[in-house]
Amino acid sequence: MKKLYYILVLFCFCQTADAQPRVDSTGMPVYTALHADNRLDIVLKKRKTSGGGSSIYSGPGYRVQIYSGSDRAKANKMKIDFVRRFPGVRAYITYVSPHFRVKVGDFGSRGEAQELYRQLSTIYNPCMIVPDIVVFRNFSSNKSKDDKPDTD
Repeated sequence: MKKLYYILVLFCFCQTADAQPRVDSTGMPVYTALHADNRLDIVLKKRKTSGGGSSIYSGPGYRVQIYSGSDRAKANKMKIDFVRRFPGVRAYITYVSPHFRVKVGDFGSRGEAQELYRQLSTIYNPCMIVPDIVVFRNFSSNKSKDDKPDTD
């Protein structure tokens, strides 16, 4: 399906240089130049270099919520504190009137989120596992040993 899309895009953006093409001995037209939109090259190169396994998509999953309140400054402070302690785990701030929420991690199942929850429950109180739309990339980055809090 994607190949069909690229072929259609190619035909839509391509133009021939000659109004009436030359014809070779077999009766087939011979084109001397092909003009296409420069942005088409960028799209095709990006598609080739992206690779099949590096797709990023979102779907239902779980995050650990470490703050919920109406103070924006405190939410930002909590997020910064978390990022300093756990540099390998992504943190998100959302606003649902009138509350700011700080949620961390991208987990496919509640069991995966449970490991981070155990570490965070001693630092951030209250915290809880909440369902959310998460970004799927590499789940191994959420489980790395670098995610333990600093004891400095």
